[in-house]
This record gives sequence, structure tokens and C-alpha cells, in this order.
Amino acid sequence: MATGRLDAVETVRDWWRGRARGRDRAVAIAADWGADTHPHWGFNADPRHLGHYHDAARGHRDFIAYIDDGLESYLRGYLFWLERRREPHVGEPLPHL
Repeated sequence: MATGRLDAVETVRDWWRGRARGRDRAVAIAADWGADTHPHWGFNADPRHLGHYHDAARGHRDFIAYIDDGLESYLRGYLFWLERRREPHVGEPLPHL
């Protein structure tokens, strides 16, 4: 496997091992934005912006759900493609993260 592909594979695996940090951050942001209490925005109580915060909070919750269920399978397929440059055949084992 070419060095660039090996680096990409290890980058994906490193991210997966550290996914809890990203997940925890997404949980915190979703809670802040969903409750209209993000500490860094002085206009967070302005009704003109609340819909945007709530949409962003929903997006973070969707990302959290995908990390919890679905992303692992996708990334294993992606690693397969990185390593072999093709889609896996039905029943062909996928690499581990």
C-alpha cells in the first residue's frame, strides 16, 4: 500500500480512537444551543436567532447519533477502499478500526 494511503488509514483509525472527545464536544454544543445558553454569544436570547441555534443543536444531535450508530460501518468500508481502491465484494471482511 502506498505511503499516502497508509497515512490516511492511520488517520482514520486515530480519529476513531479519539471520537469520544468530538462526541463529548458535540453533546455540549447541542445542549448549549438547544437551551439558548451558549456562553460566547451576547445575542443568544434574540428570537431572530433561536431557530438557527435549534437547527444547529439538531445537527449536532444527528452527528452524535451517527457516531453511535452507523459511522463505524461507513469508516470500515472507507478503510477498505483506501487500502484496496475498490468496493468490497458481498461477504468480504472489512478492516477493523
